[in-house]
Amino acid sequence: MIEKSRFLPEDLRKIIDPVIQRNGYFGHPENLLLAMLADTRKTVRELGLRRLLKCRKIANQQEIREFKLPALKFDAEDYIDIIDWQSTTITEPPLTKYISNEELEEMILDVPEEIEILKYPCHTQAVERCVKLVTDASVAVCGNIARDGFIRARIASRASLPVFETKSQYLQVFNVN
Repeated sequence: MIEKSRFLPEDLRKIIDPVIQRNGYFGHPENLLLAMLADTRKTVRELGLRRLLKCRKIANQQEIREFKLPALKFDAEDYIDIIDWQSTTITEPPLTKYISNEELEEMILDVPEEIEILKYPCHTQAVERCVKLVTDASVAVCGNIARDGFIRARIASRASLPVFETKSQYLQVFNVN
């Protein structure tokens, strides 16, 4: 999108660039690291592995990560250069936390053709249901403990309801009763 916006007149870019920056979640270091690990270029995968290992060495694991969007470089030639890696706080993506340092170092020495990262569904009905549940809990109660209790109670309540795989099972319940 940034590449295409460079062909627009300067007055339109002044309007569009702040919007792209504000919605530039793709430019967060965690997202860029994941993209680098999945890149088809071996050198980019190796660079991603090295940056991941480096951020592990300097990161404080007890600290809560702040998801802050870095300033985007609109003149970057490649997506790996879209942020200034030196001035940006780099945190590890949650999806790579299960990979040990030894495995990372081994991957750097012999960069695989494809790096296997846990696959999480992000747009299933179950995920959408959970998003709605967390939103409902946030509106209904205050505090982490109360929200957790609300969510657990709602899940337990749903688990106690009968589940029908087919329409005939559903109709059998009404015919018996």
